[in-house]
Amino acid sequence: MEQTQDHSFCLSKSQKDSFENDGFLIIDDIIADKQLIQTIRERIKPLFAGDFTTGIFPDEWYGRPGLSKEDITKEMVNAWKSDHNIARLVLSEKLGKLAADLMGWTGARIAQDDIFWKPVSGKPIGFHQDQPYMSFFNPSQVVTVWIAITDVSKENGTLEYALGSHKWTHDSTLKDQFHAPTDYMYTLVNAAHKQGIESPVIVPVETKSGGCSVHHGKTYHGSATNPSESRERISIAIHYLPSECEFLSDKPAGYIYGRYKIHNSTTMDETFFPITYTQSGYRSPCINDFIKDPLSK
Repeated sequence: MEQTQDHSFCLSKSQKDSFENDGFLIIDDIIADKQLIQTIRERIKPLFAGDFTTGIFPDEWYGRPGLSKEDITKEMVNAWKSDHNIARLVLSEKLGKLAADLMGWTGARIAQDDIFWKPVSGKPIGFHQDQPYMSFFNPSQVVTVWIAITDVSKENGTLEYALGSHKWTHDSTLKDQFHAPTDYMYTLVNAAHKQGIESPVIVPVETKSGGCSVHHGKTYHGSATNPSESRERISIAIHYLPSECEFLSDKPAGYIYGRYKIHNSTTMDETFFPITYTQSGYRSPCINDFIKDPLSK
């Protein structure tokens, strides 16, 4: 449960051990560019109103004005395609290296990002694992870097982890309730009981904007209703796969990923799944175009 402040980004052995033992790691001030975080925070409302600076729509968009309830936790998937500033964060080489180093990979590529905008009294996200949502790939490994765009704590419905749950033998399924469940811990409690655990240890992520947590694809996590009367909570989760990852040839690729699977091929096109870090220094050529805002010229 080690929480660190690391500006130089050089993971220590104790940090790596903490991630391996706990299933997550919290790092304060991972994003040194505070202006970028502020700009992203200011872009969230226009984004959810449909203002996409690249002209490309996100892959999922929950929380549209006039169409969605005001007290749900809004979610947008793959906004890096839709906004140059989001792309600057999500396609960061530093964050890709962080993910790869913790997982022992030679490189990392983007599976997807998720913006979570939890308003005042915003409803919970059910406990779940990320890996079952990304079971279409070989190798089947996932790690998530969760960036705090606002300050986050239990007071505004922060992310919570079940300590050591990445080592449990029971995996959740896609049928488990995700958005606004009646009992956001239902899946977790059932999984814990199957492990013979009566009361799993829950650890909240508490960090300032620009801090992050990183969690293993099998770590159970979720978040409660935002109890604050004045503080919303905004975060961006970046889900990474190994850089050499491919589609499985014998399994349908699902709702989002299937639209980007090339016929009769297992190749993951880097336009849609960019490689943000490799030990050799390679990064997908498309990245420079996505992070360049033509309006800033």
